[in-house]
Amino acid sequence: MVPIAEALHRCTLGPDKPFILCDPRRLTSTATVRSPASRTSGVAAFEAAIGGSLCMRMRRFPDDFQALVARLRSADDVLCVLCTGQLADAYRRFILPAPLAVPPLAERSADLDRIIAEYAADAIAELAAPAASFTADDHAWVRDHAAGSLAEIETATLRVVATHTSRNLSHAAARLGMAPVSLSRWLGRRQGA
Repeated sequence: MVPIAEALHRCTLGPDKPFILCDPRRLTSTATVRSPASRTSGVAAFEAAIGGSLCMRMRRFPDDFQALVARLRSADDVLCVLCTGQLADAYRRFILPAPLAVPPLAERSADLDRIIAEYAADAIAELAAPAASFTADDHAWVRDHAAGSLAEIETATLRVVATHTSRNLSHAAARLGMAPVSLSRWLGRRQGA
């Protein structure tokens, strides 16, 4: 659910606004290609998320949750996103104006080609690439090898477009904000699939 929340954040608030995960089981960290920035403390996450989004898993609230709730009640510059697999009735009061339900990708097989096409269009727009940067063969590969989740589809389409439209692997990796060796390994797995 966190990758979906982060994708919605980028689409609604933009990639330049902070997206902070509050997770008491993770160390305080900065954002990477693989994961968002995180804080163990709710209040620290709130401070880091000012002007953006604070995301929490409902099964894993921080120790200072009550202090965080007090800060959130008086804030209008932090969007709080609560992620849960199943929403129990007891928690419905937290969700205003209404919960956003995202059905599992496995239940949306009829939508898969459209979802891949939309993520490819987003990748083309984000990288200011020509429409031909994502081919029918690329689409088929994503469907067959990288469609386990929305986040996986998003990652695959973005990386495919970047590699097709960059002068070399290092340039593509730089455009994606990742290490060239990581992109090289991902490409190696793609070619082996």
